[in-house]
Amino acid sequence: MGYYAPSFGRLDQGWYFKTTDQRYAEERDRCLEWWSAECDALLEDYLRRYGMFLSAFEKSIKHDIRTRLGKNVKFPDYFGYFIVSRVLETPNLAEFYRDDYVSRSRRTIICTLCNKSQTYDDIHPSLMGRTKRVLPLCNKCWFWIAEFTPLEGLVQVSEDFKERVRRLTCQQTCPICGREFVWLSKEVRYTFEVPFLPARHIEICPRCVERAILGDAGNGGSRSQLEKFKRIADLLGAVPDKTGFVYDQAETLEIAIEVTKLMHQIPSFQELARQHGSWFKLLVASSVLPQGTRRTHYGTMVLARDGHQCLSLAEKTIDDLLYENCIPHEKEPHYPGAEYRADWKLICAGTEVFIELFGLDDEPHYAKRKREKLAYAEQAGLTIVALERKDLVNLKDAFQKKILVLFPDTGVKDGP
Repeated sequence: MGYYAPSFGRLDQGWYFKTTDQRYAEERDRCLEWWSAECDALLEDYLRRYGMFLSAFEKSIKHDIRTRLGKNVKFPDYFGYFIVSRVLETPNLAEFYRDDYVSRSRRTIICTLCNKSQTYDDIHPSLMGRTKRVLPLCNKCWFWIAEFTPLEGLVQVSEDFKERVRRLTCQQTCPICGREFVWLSKEVRYTFEVPFLPARHIEICPRCVERAILGDAGNGGSRSQLEKFKRIADLLGAVPDKTGFVYDQAETLEIAIEVTKLMHQIPSFQELARQHGSWFKLLVASSVLPQGTRRTHYGTMVLARDGHQCLSLAEKTIDDLLYENCIPHEKEPHYPGAEYRADWKLICAGTEVFIELFGLDDEPHYAKRKREKLAYAEQAGLTIVALERKDLVNLKDAFQKKILVLFPDTGVKDGP
């Protein structure tokens, strides 16, 4: 039995709606108090589109229910149990679910990367929910891709990625330590639940990568460490990735080698952030984000990869992410009918979306200007996506959650 069987957790026996176990019953009953026919209609729509994979879309269903109801309702922790049980207690929907499961659950995928086979029933829900289609990949390889490729709307595995995997299986000599190695002969694990594979610069061995990410707490004093951290940011031309996988951000192998060597000489990024109170405070203390600011005399003027002029490394990071994800964008556009300027303008489904990178809420003049801009945008009916000061600690994550989600392939379904 895999993830999607009607009999999973005895859901087909009505267990979830019958149980009095407070771990499930209390939140379930609170959900039933506000659940409506409108919610059931939305659930049926997802079932008709995605069949046996219904539970993989738990997150999307929550979002759509809140949007449709116009309020921030609270869902049970085991909401996947709730939605499947709700379907199974409705005869015509239960028949549709069971028929689709019988029809597709034992279909086999042959992974295009490792040639292992896997059934539809074993596709991990977190992957299916993001791609909205079945890819010719086993869970393991699917997770590898997810480490550095946005899965939303992904249609197929590119030939470039297949070539990268081929190289990862070949013997190489590390330019840093001189050891011979094969990347795929070792699963390197840090705090992730899945094996790590590099997105770029696979010439550097996993041992040197691991050493860089774990850091060396015994090297140098605080000032020396901050200088090296700032040097890493300067080499990358961007705010370093909080997780420590920064050598993948390097434009060239030569820069990646220098960055990795510098990381061998300082504590891990997590430890540096702990020593300085937070990741944001580390960025300020090292002058990577001078005073945490942008658009002031403290700003660091730098060119993004597409040639746009940016006034801070944080701004460059977002511009580069737009460029890397092939999202057309206009820099420093005016708000329609006003002198205010946003940081970027995107076109999403025919609608203008203005992106603002805010970061100085504690500065009175800046905070006042921010309030004025947001008030005007609301009055004019403009669509604004605001990246706040708290988002600076992990810009990549904020980009995925606030910007990349605006470009999903919502109509995509699973393959045959």
